[in-house]
Amino acid sequence: MSEKTNPELNTEETAASVSEDTETTVLTDNDEAVDAESNEAIVNNDTENTVSADTTAVEAAADTAVNEELTDITATEEEQPKKKSGLQKPIIIACCILLVAILGFLGYMAFFLKEPENVTWSNDVNDVTYYYEFKSDGTFTGYLGSIEMNGSFQKTNDENGKTITLDKSFGSFYQGAPAAYSIKGSRLFGNQEMSCSYSEEYEFTLKQSKRDKKMLDLPEDFTADEALVGSWIFKYMNYDIYKVTFNKDGSMVLEFLQDGVKYNGIYTIDGSTINFTYYVTDSTVVPIDYAVDGDYLTFMGYQFVREGSEAEKATSDQANMIPQANNQAQETQAAEAVTEAAEAKEVAE
Repeated sequence: MSEKTNPELNTEETAASVSEDTETTVLTDNDEAVDAESNEAIVNNDTENTVSADTTAVEAAADTAVNEELTDITATEEEQPKKKSGLQKPIIIACCILLVAILGFLGYMAFFLKEPENVTWSNDVNDVTYYYEFKSDGTFTGYLGSIEMNGSFQKTNDENGKTITLDKSFGSFYQGAPAAYSIKGSRLFGNQEMSCSYSEEYEFTLKQSKRDKKMLDLPEDFTADEALVGSWIFKYMNYDIYKVTFNKDGSMVLEFLQDGVKYNGIYTIDGSTINFTYYVTDSTVVPIDYAVDGDYLTFMGYQFVREGSEAEKATSDQANMIPQANNQAQETQAAEAVTEAAEAKEVAE
């Protein structure tokens, strides 16, 4: 007997079966999805935990490094003062030694150094002030107004006391004569006095002072003779006797080279006459005729040659001795000029 299948039943069963399969599949898929999500969440949690742990470890390491660095810096800072304090002691000691040396030097200068060198001294002779500067190299310069005298000096120090000897007569000093001297006061405070004597009848005192420089005013609206400007020398017997220098600004220097005397002054030109002005207690004007011929200058009655020229090298010293005089008037004029220059020199001495 053949079995017949109910189509409707089969359909319902089929549908139910399909439905169950579908639900099972869906549930299975949902479970798998849930499992996947759970697994992902777990992975994420693990990752986050791992990252968090790693971050914490890094931060901890960084903190440790920073703390170590701060510790090192602190230790270094603590060590540095110790090093500085170690260096400061020698520096402080050196400064103290230097200070003591300076104080000792000042004390020596103030109360114990009693020598004439490196001090400007002055004394008055016949209402004229003379200044003296003694240098450590044994030279001295004397000043009288705008006049200078240059020379040398010697000192002795024995059982008879101290003496000083000048090689030039200047002010209160005699040439070549030893003068006994003693010094009191303090050069540091500027109140030293040097008592000098040649005998009981001739005593004088120099005082520490500051030189009053006598500067003459340059001539106004001055026009120099370009042929005259420069230095000129009069020679005799292989010696330089006189030297005169004319500057463009109107200043002039006349030197007696063998005597070490230098006249500082100014000049003006009036035709063929030079008016030379220097200062002692007042301005002194000396008119002197002149003539320039190339590298030769007739001045004070003598023939000078320009310093450094070929004429200076080629000209005989003997030829410069006597000025060229064509008549008695020129000879008389030359003699007068020489006399005036000699008188001015005596004033300086």
